[in-house]
Amino acid sequence: MAPHWLRVLALLAVLSAPAAQASGLGLGSRSSKDHEQVVALYRRGRHAAALALGQGVLEAYRREHGPGHSLVGSILSDLAMIRLALKEEVQAERLLQEALAIYERADGPEHPHVGMVLNNLGWLWESRGETQRAEPLYRRALAILEKSPAAGAETAAALSNLAALRFGRRDYAEAASLYRRSLEILRGQPKRDAEALAQALENLAVVYAEMGDAREAALARAQLAEVKKRPSPAR
Repeated sequence: MAPHWLRVLALLAVLSAPAAQASGLGLGSRSSKDHEQVVALYRRGRHAAALALGQGVLEAYRREHGPGHSLVGSILSDLAMIRLALKEEVQAERLLQEALAIYERADGPEHPHVGMVLNNLGWLWESRGETQRAEPLYRRALAILEKSPAAGAETAAALSNLAALRFGRRDYAEAASLYRRSLEILRGQPKRDAEALAQALENLAVVYAEMGDAREAALARAQLAEVKKRPSPAR
């Protein structure tokens, strides 16, 4: 298991926020205002309130669109993230599996929605020490997400998760390669995510240090310092 500080926890939850929809990863029809409020509550740390409202959104989507619609998969995936925040892993896994089955039927097995759920499910299993189950999911998620130019942030997250797993197995060469790929994607995003960039650079510096490559470790830390110096763009 990779050290805690090497994880990319901030990228675990891939909620169906409006920004994600605008990137091309969104659903064919718009999510409801209540669904958007679920996301807002989650981000403010109001997990119990988000869960209660999300359950209502789930029932509404099922009534209005049918139980196999992508919107149902979307709220199920979001409810799973909320359950994880509440440390309810069994319920979270069940919701992710249900969302995965819906997305595979509604959108097809190669859709980015499927890749995002696979990444989150892999993270859940790895967090329980089930790395043998997690790694194939990360690799399948990447095979899907890397085909979609719009899935930049999600692809970077999956790369970082797999990199942390490989680091935990002392495969430092692959971990470094995966972090470099993640950095390349993050740097190419239209909207700069300074937090994700900083985390990736810090992780890469740690990997290089473990490899005994002091020069590359120092370079990564210098780049990290530059990222931290720049002001974050206004939201």
